[in-house]
Amino acid sequence: MKRNRMVLVEFADSNIGHGWEHPEATQDGLAFVRAVGYLKSEDDEQLTLTMALSDLGLIFEKFTIPKASVKSVKELRMK
Repeated sequence: MKRNRMVLVEFADSNIGHGWEHPEATQDGLAFVRAVGYLKSEDDEQLTLTMALSDLGLIFEKFTIPKASVKSVKELRMK
């Protein structure tokens, strides 16, 4: 997929717990997530989205997702 395209990525996210909690009150399932962003980079192991791109080449926020958790990637068109 071409870089800097706006995409919708659907993936299974990790579930992290921290601190003391009762075993019966915890949920062990994975969250199913939909993220929209600009495709910054992609290889066989991961893809990275950014929230915004500037005309100076600057990026705002960066989010890398392991390919093993990705369910689908769809390119979005803007009107």
